[in-house]
Amino acid sequence: MKKIIILAFGIILIAVLGFYAVELASTEKASDPTSLIDFAVQDTSSVDKIKIYDSFLNQEYVIERGKDGVWVDSDGNCIQQEPVQIMLETFYKVTLKGYVPEGAMENMKRLLMAKHKKVDIYQNGKWSKTWYVGHPTQDHNGTHMLLETPKQKSDNPVIMSMIGFYGILEPRFFADARRFRCTHLFSFDRAEISKVEVKNNINPNESFEVNTTASEYLVTSNGQPLENVIKDNLVFYMNGFKNIHFNQPNFTMSVAEMDSMKQLPPDYKLKVEGSGRRFEMDFYRRLDLEESTPDSLVFDNDYLWGVKQDGEVVRMQYYVIGPLIDGQTVFVNKSVNN
Repeated sequence: MKKIIILAFGIILIAVLGFYAVELASTEKASDPTSLIDFAVQDTSSVDKIKIYDSFLNQEYVIERGKDGVWVDSDGNCIQQEPVQIMLETFYKVTLKGYVPEGAMENMKRLLMAKHKKVDIYQNGKWSKTWYVGHPTQDHNGTHMLLETPKQKSDNPVIMSMIGFYGILEPRFFADARRFRCTHLFSFDRAEISKVEVKNNINPNESFEVNTTASEYLVTSNGQPLENVIKDNLVFYMNGFKNIHFNQPNFTMSVAEMDSMKQLPPDYKLKVEGSGRRFEMDFYRRLDLEESTPDSLVFDNDYLWGVKQDGEVVRMQYYVIGPLIDGQTVFVNKSVNN
């Protein structure tokens, strides 16, 4: 009888120890930092808010999906949709590339915490995940990342990549508000334009003014009627004022450089009026720093600086704004009397 009791006790003890062993193994597995690899967001249509913090630049930017499905900033202002779509694509296609070697783990953690992009993802109004996006692997085909969820935060980073993409993921996330800015400047239909005025301070003879009447366009240059105007080309020119955008905000000029430039007369000045609206903008040529010398200044053929009415400096592509400020080359027959 005693042996039976001892045997029964032993069986119970083994069962209890086995239960605790399973629980311990389960706990260890749940707390194992390498198990937090579920970065992907399966339903990106449910993502309605993204908060990005750049620890290196100490910048934060928040974007939200409007009721109409269009993304805006936290103040409801227009932003470019393409960068958001790139982030959503990354959320969906992100995949595990590998684990950080144990010997390199502590160094990787220090690097990640020193410089990272923190990306908070919200779905259906609730925070669902946070990505800590760090530096690339040596082959630039992986990115060191760390995951946090409402239930758990990993202690150690893993190496992530993206299905169908070879490169690093970190540039897909940024907190610089300028890079999200909508680039639209103005848009006028030809029928609504009442006046166009271009002042060319580089070559004053190329200045001109177009005024519209009920039946025709009146074109003058420095107060005198402009001759040899090709009417069909003038109509083509007047159609060119729709959906004009700048190329990008200023990322290179300092405040002092911008102030110094604005003190000078603009190289070109554009004014457009119509339907009770008025748009005005100054343009300055950009020096080609590689080609210019102290004795010979060479100007960039691709870009101009534009100064908006609110004083903001933006970069303009010449092929967008050039046909508007160089209008005489479009609608005047220069071969006559030459």
